[in-house]
Amino acid sequence: MRAKLSFERDERHAVVIHSQLEVEVKMVCQRCLDQVTLPIRSECDYAVVKEGANTQSVPQGYDVLEMGEDPLDLLALVEDELLLALPIVPMHDPKDCQQPAGLDEPEPSEDEVTRSNPFSVLAQLKRDPNV
Repeated sequence: MRAKLSFERDERHAVVIHSQLEVEVKMVCQRCLDQVTLPIRSECDYAVVKEGANTQSVPQGYDVLEMGEDPLDLLALVEDELLLALPIVPMHDPKDCQQPAGLDEPEPSEDEVTRSNPFSVLAQLKRDPNV
C-alpha cells in the first residue's frame, strides 16, 4: 500500500488535506467466485473545519472534515477512503474468467406450473388503440 497525505493551507488560509492512496486488495470475483486482486486508487481533498462550524464557505470539490478536541485519526480516515473506493461488484476482466459450470439458467421441468404474468392485461391495454 502506498499512501501520500499532504497538509497545507489554501489561498484562504484554511487547512486542507490532499490524500492519494494506492493499494491492491483481494476480493471474491462475483462472476467465477475465485479470488481476484484489484488495484484500488483513490484521491481525495479535505477541508478541515472546527466541529459545528459553518461549512457553507468550503470550496467546491472538498470533503468537509470536522475536527473536535480529539486528535485526527489518520488510520480511520485512510480506511474510510479505501472502503468507499472498493468496487460494489468485484470481478475479473471478462476475458480472464467465466461463470462456474452448472450455474446456467435451469431448464423448466415438465411438472412445473407455468404462471401467467399479472401485467399481461396491461400489455393488452397498451396495444389496444381504443383505450
